[in-house]
Amino acid sequence: MEKQKKPFYKRWWVWVLAVIIIGAIASGGGEDSEPASTEPKKEAEAKKEESKKEEKKESVAKIGQPLKVGDVTFTVYGTSTAKSVGPEGLAHNAQGTFLIVEVGVKNGAKEALTIDSSFFKLKADGAEYEADVTADTFVNDVGGSFFLKKINPGNEGKGKIVFDVPADVATSKDVVLNVQTGFFGTEQGQIQLTK
Repeated sequence: MEKQKKPFYKRWWVWVLAVIIIGAIASGGGEDSEPASTEPKKEAEAKKEESKKEEKKESVAKIGQPLKVGDVTFTVYGTSTAKSVGPEGLAHNAQGTFLIVEVGVKNGAKEALTIDSSFFKLKADGAEYEADVTADTFVNDVGGSFFLKKINPGNEGKGKIVFDVPADVATSKDVVLNVQTGFFGTEQGQIQLTK
């Protein structure tokens, strides 16, 4: 008995080839079409830039104003300066001047938040200053430091963050506290430290 050949349209390779051709046609394989105008894209990009600038302006709070960043609300209650902190005989002296920032951090999430003094940076005249962890321990009451402090949902933790800065930065009118909600700084905001 002679084996009967399948018609060509029932072979698998014909269907694969057909799918490739149809896919190429559907994806606009023709190069005759005119390129889309770039003018609307430029306008859209300009609007995006404008809205980003507005968001940045809105995300800057002042002393006493709560700043919501993600599920966390930051409030700066006040600032002060000192040349040294700690008890007499064990005092920790500043290289410049200590700028002490009293901060409240309220957790609006549904789970505990771990906060650390590294979540706070001071920015002035293009420079960025990190918190002085040793000085933090001297100015805060027991448990008041932001060293890996857990804050449960709905609660507010208060503490002082200390920055060792040059004297002119401590009195500058252009000092901003940069805050973030996690160790990787995914969500950030800024609080102007002048009244």
